[in-house]
Formats: sequence, structure tokens, C-alpha cells
Amino acid sequence: MQIQIEEVERSCLRLVVRAIRDYHKEAVKIFREETDLAADVAEDITREALDFLGLSRVHIRLYGKIDYKRAALVFLPDRETEVALMIDSKAEKDGNTATIQMSQTSMEVRQHRAGKVEKVKGGLPTFIERSGVKMQTVTIVVKYIYKGDGKGSLLKQIKIACIPSGVFQDQYNPDENDTIWRVGRNAPTLGEDFRVRLSFSALHQKAAWRVVTL
Repeated sequence: MQIQIEEVERSCLRLVVRAIRDYHKEAVKIFREETDLAADVAEDITREALDFLGLSRVHIRLYGKIDYKRAALVFLPDRETEVALMIDSKAEKDGNTATIQMSQTSMEVRQHRAGKVEKVKGGLPTFIERSGVKMQTVTIVVKYIYKGDGKGSLLKQIKIACIPSGVFQDQYNPDENDTIWRVGRNAPTLGEDFRVRLSFSALHQKAAWRVVTL
């Protein structure tokens, strides 16, 4: 079961990487010429890149706060499978981590935080069923790293990472001392939702294929 789930994750990541790579020159141009907020620009680029490449879509509507979500078909050598593809786009000047909400992962986050051990369950199921169709959830983060402000910004690098499914909990975050997560920037005292930061380097150390840099 785990092997099949990972095969789907690999295939989805390859698809997203190909889309962003093919659109890279246009992305550089957009960052240089656009005056909108960098976060909005990032979402637009990811959407345009995937629309340009095209997906084998399933006519099922997905819900949630993630920027880009599609029910799609993934074709593997021995089978085809339905996936709920969730893609979150970020644009920041720091490229070491990506902040995510718990609704974007099916893993339980186990980490040290403010002097105590935190264990917070992800809000995304490993599989979603809609209209009688069971779909594997796959979450991918696209991080646009840039410098400058407003028009004339320089897109320096793009990092694309596939967040592991919750079925791989013991491999990627078995306990608070062995983790791919860093403490998020939310303020619990202000009632803000729990957030966590994905460490690209920690994830890469555990599985190099899960992080691609363009």
C-alpha cells in the first residue's frame, strides 16, 4: 500500500515540476513586471503553468483553503488512479522553509514548541471520497524565492516539495526529536490557528526526490 501511495506522489510531483519548469522563463518575466503582491503573483504563476501543461481532470469539485486543488487522473505503468491534488504557492525572500496550515497535511506534527512537546493532527485525510470516487490526497508546495519589492522583483529560485502522506508518519516524523517540521509563526496567545513550517533541507535529507529546486 505504501509503495503505491508513494508512486502516486512521485508522479504528481513530476507533473508539477514539469509544468513549472516549462513556465520558468515566463515566471521570471512576470515577477519582473508585475506590481501585485508577490503571494498573489505566485498563485497566478502556478495556476497558469498547470493550465498550460494540462491535467487529466475528473469532474469532481474539491473544497478547502488551498490555492490550487483539482481532482485528476494519474497514469502509472500498471494502473490509473484518481487523486485530489492540492498545490500551495508561496512567495518569500527566505527559501529555507514553507509555512503550512494543518488543513494542508494528513501527517501529525510532532515537535518541541515553547518548551513542551506538541502533537497536532493534520486536518487532511489520506484519501477523500466524493461522488463515489475515492481519491488519494497529494499536497505539493511551490515556493518562489525572490528579492526586491513590487515591480522589478527578481525571481531567484523555485523550490517544489511533495509533503508526505500521513501513512509515512513513522518515516518522516516518528517523534518530536525526528521531524521535518519547524515551529510556525502563529501566535497561540492571540488565538491564531496552529501553523507549522516545512523544512526543505530536513525533508530532502530523508528523501531527496521530494524536494526539487529550479
